[in-house]
Amino acid sequence: MPLAFLSQSILHALVAAVLIEALLRVWKVEDGGWRLRFRLLALAAPALWLPVIWVAAPFRQGPAFAAHWALFASERWNQFLLGGTPLGDLVLLLACGVGSALFLRDALPPLTDAVRGSRRPLAAGPWHPTTASVRSVVAARAASLGIPPLEVRLIDAPAPVLLCEGVAPPVLVMSPPAAERLGPDELDAALTHELAHARHHDPAWGYFLIAVRAVLFFNPAAQWIARAMVDDIERRADQTAAAASGNPEALARAIERLFEAGHPPPVDSQASFERVFWRVRREGVARRCARLRAAPRPLGMPMSRVLVALAASSVLGLAFFIV
Repeated sequence: MPLAFLSQSILHALVAAVLIEALLRVWKVEDGGWRLRFRLLALAAPALWLPVIWVAAPFRQGPAFAAHWALFASERWNQFLLGGTPLGDLVLLLACGVGSALFLRDALPPLTDAVRGSRRPLAAGPWHPTTASVRSVVAARAASLGIPPLEVRLIDAPAPVLLCEGVAPPVLVMSPPAAERLGPDELDAALTHELAHARHHDPAWGYFLIAVRAVLFFNPAAQWIARAMVDDIERRADQTAAAASGNPEALARAIERLFEAGHPPPVDSQASFERVFWRVRREGVARRCARLRAAPRPLGMPMSRVLVALAASSVLGLAFFIV
């Protein structure tokens, strides 16, 4: 029974992820906010809908349903043996290993820092010359976005740091090297991007995704969906900042400069998978900047609620018939 639940969780997430990705491409959904709503439907398949139908429709686990109604029955793969091991159980074991590796790849570094008791960088102090200029930009851009000005916490760190953290209320954290590396227009666009995160409550979204990933740590498809949602959160903040600042090119340059400073290329002595992750991240930054530099497209989505309802019913219907 537990193995059946695990396999259905992975299959439901995989089918939902593929379906939602196809719909996003067919319907040409560019708006980051609406993309995030569609991804939530995919994440709900293993996290919410599977437990509900598992309890509400126990007949799905019977052999009659698998034989006559199921679109895909994972137990059928156990009829094939590979080295004496049922093929279905072997694939499930490998999938759980991949899902756990993806989760630990992102969760282990901050967890290790917490266990070691790594100290946070000290505040640079309100007298630092960067503080006054940054606060003036933050106040102006926060007013244009319709949110209260964020507290600016300047930290004494050697590397460029610029992020929005915290929930109630969020705080803008910055190091002097970030301001030194960016030109005035780039700094303005980058700060607007972080204020857009505060406007959309994105730090809270981050905590939510971490919690879901921890619960579904074994599910590689759910880990991929959560990572894609992080990309959509950044897309939404990029679009909001580009519209507010009116300078998407400056934001693209700021993203490139901060990435180059904070993520130097791995040296040859580092593990090969670290080099792969760096290349993947660099390519993601390149795609993100290319979107900003492309001709702006109108955001929003015609018949948005109807299309979301259609996608939700499709995901739920497919999940019901996958056992």
